[in-house]
Amino acid sequence: ARRLEKRYYEDSSYAWVNHQSAKPNIVILGSSTALFNLSSREVCSKLDLKDGEVINIGGNKRGPIEMYHFWNTIAQSSDSVRIVLMTVDPWIGYQSYDWVQEFPTLYWSPWQRLYAVVDSGFPRFVLSGMIVTEVFKKSVRQILHSSTLNLDPPEDYGSEIMPLHVKKSSEHARGYFGETSVYPVSELYMSRMAMLKRSVEKQGAKFILVLPPKQKVWLDEFKSTCRELDSDFVSHLNAVLGPTRVIGSFAQFSVKGDSALFIDYAHLSAEGQRRFSDSIAVHLPEVLASEPKYLNSLSSY
Repeated sequence: ARRLEKRYYEDSSYAWVNHQSAKPNIVILGSSTALFNLSSREVCSKLDLKDGEVINIGGNKRGPIEMYHFWNTIAQSSDSVRIVLMTVDPWIGYQSYDWVQEFPTLYWSPWQRLYAVVDSGFPRFVLSGMIVTEVFKKSVRQILHSSTLNLDPPEDYGSEIMPLHVKKSSEHARGYFGETSVYPVSELYMSRMAMLKRSVEKQGAKFILVLPPKQKVWLDEFKSTCRELDSDFVSHLNAVLGPTRVIGSFAQFSVKGDSALFIDYAHLSAEGQRRFSDSIAVHLPEVLASEPKYLNSLSSY
């Protein structure tokens, strides 16, 4: 399954990284809160780096497994990276996170419960067929994509402004985790986060978790209804990551009237992105100089 997983996540989307003149010094990883909330150019400008020395390989609905494989794609082709900034939101560690779309769940959950109930080779046969089918479909898409590959770096070196038409509703905070008795913290996701951190440090780079801002109304509800979920996720993170540097805060822009800085509960407007990117760049030297520590609850920063 590990070999199939690697093949599934092979992607040529970041081929431009190897064709730009500058070598990446800082890599931004994460889901949509990395893609839309951090500007590579803004961080570059504040740190007096050249264009292209900060790149963003965040992606919409991107989980820890994709992050791990996409990071390895960059690491294998460049030894210049010195800092990896990975955005982390509490829901990305739970099995409910995009489980109907993510490849890993085809061999992890909820199929593991099926194995426990059905003492037969048939479910495994069906599962294997699904995995091979998914890999084949992804391979075909990659072949089609490579024929139109653009090797010029994107305008903001991977970062984007979130389009208004994909704005997400401010769903209740608890709803992002699903039924946690059925979909608890994913050991698979945790293992890939641990592998990611080890790979980054083996490369000689610093691994830093980034806490992206949340709207006040959502964060207040998260603090009041999701305290045990926050604690459970952090407990798992501490177990697999050990002491880790952290930058940013869910509450960074969490004030009354914060809507001008947000597109929705977790994604920033152009002005919000600029301010958050500047803040990360300003505080980065201080965080790098500090000693890694075990995490507190994410909502406490």
